[in-house]
Amino acid sequence: MFKAVLTNLQKMFVDHYSSMVAPYHLLFNEQFMERYTSFYSWKQFIRNSYLDAENIQAMIESNKEEWEQFIVRTTRFSSWREMLDKAEEQYLLERPPGPYQYM
Repeated sequence: MFKAVLTNLQKMFVDHYSSMVAPYHLLFNEQFMERYTSFYSWKQFIRNSYLDAENIQAMIESNKEEWEQFIVRTTRFSSWREMLDKAEEQYLLERPPGPYQYM
């Protein structure tokens, strides 16, 4: 029972606040943002998207076209999927395997 509850909580967290690899704020760290976007932080990036950022995943899903246009205008990527894939790849290359740390 406890394992099922924990699995459901993990799924909810991943679905609403992160990719399958790590939370967005860890994937899109300052080095990544400065290198690949017009912004210096994930917070600044989201704030400048002018979309409701209360729930990032819901925002992306409900505003797909606007989000994709924002990605194309403000980053070196041609889509959100490309940006997310690159961030996940870099995160995994820079960190040893295992659970992510919230630091």
